[in-house]
Amino acid sequence: MKKLLKHIFLLIFTASLHPKEYFSEAAKGITTADFLNLDVNPRVIALGGAQTAAIDDASAVFSNPAGLIEIPKFSAMLSQSNYISDIKYNFLSYAQRLSYDKVIAISGFITDIGMIKRTDIDHNILGNFSPTDTVITIAYSKGITEFSDKDTDVSIGIAYKYINSKIYNRAKSTAFDLGIKVFKFTYIPYKLAFTIQNIGSGLRYDQESVKLPFKIKMGGMIYPFRELAFTTDLVIPNNDNFYLNLGSELNLKISENTSFALRAGLNSQKARNGLGGLAFGFGLNVQFLSIDYSFAPLKELGNTNFLSLSFNLPVKKDVFERKEKSIYPSIP
Repeated sequence: MKKLLKHIFLLIFTASLHPKEYFSEAAKGITTADFLNLDVNPRVIALGGAQTAAIDDASAVFSNPAGLIEIPKFSAMLSQSNYISDIKYNFLSYAQRLSYDKVIAISGFITDIGMIKRTDIDHNILGNFSPTDTVITIAYSKGITEFSDKDTDVSIGIAYKYINSKIYNRAKSTAFDLGIKVFKFTYIPYKLAFTIQNIGSGLRYDQESVKLPFKIKMGGMIYPFRELAFTTDLVIPNNDNFYLNLGSELNLKISENTSFALRAGLNSQKARNGLGGLAFGFGLNVQFLSIDYSFAPLKELGNTNFLSLSFNLPVKKDVFERKEKSIYPSIP
């Protein structure tokens, strides 16, 4: 663990020495594996991508592993995304609670870009090829009881990614994510979160290795009313300027175990690049089953649609609605 943390700090320090090369407008296009920037959960897509503090189900394995601590006994998600230019990608995840303070998870992510004609320099058709990307992730989350008191809980998480990408040639790599999450059970409850994503070597398709899209994220989610929440992320990528994601969620309780949620959000990076940036969506929770949908128009690139099906057993409740006032279902 000490060696890993040393590597993280070295990456951040190295990047800070080259502000024009990394973390700036001039850095655009210097990274590969842009599919690692795609969001997989329709709920957080509808929240403008503001997910670091908001994520609380099996999909946390892909965005902030510290959020896995909020699942009940187990959680599973299957999502399908219709992206631009007939590009599709699918995501499947499963998380299992090992004990009151430990959760493990695994996920699979795959893109389907379709068939592309292969040509030579004279535009002669040489055949077809089908690019595809696959990411297998294993994650672990743990509650830090030493930091807990009557108003506060803290969790940490780590995720390992195996990345396999094929354009015409194939490239492989590995990466790590680290996350931390703080829960405040105050009169107006809120969550704070921090994560570092894609710590690892780049992908080498031919002769040169290209860096992964390394990110630092800081987020928060506040509940001014029981039914209403606001969430935000500050994202610092190594291939662009920093940007903000903003989201809101209205959760309407229909019965004891049935609720309906309306969501809206803004991704300022997409807005800055002339791609709209707004997103909308809804979710329906019935007993242990959840269906989530989001819609995000990208102007001339077209509309994008995202749908997911989630299972949580026992019936999942928001951490701030639990009688225990804790992220832990029970403490022995």
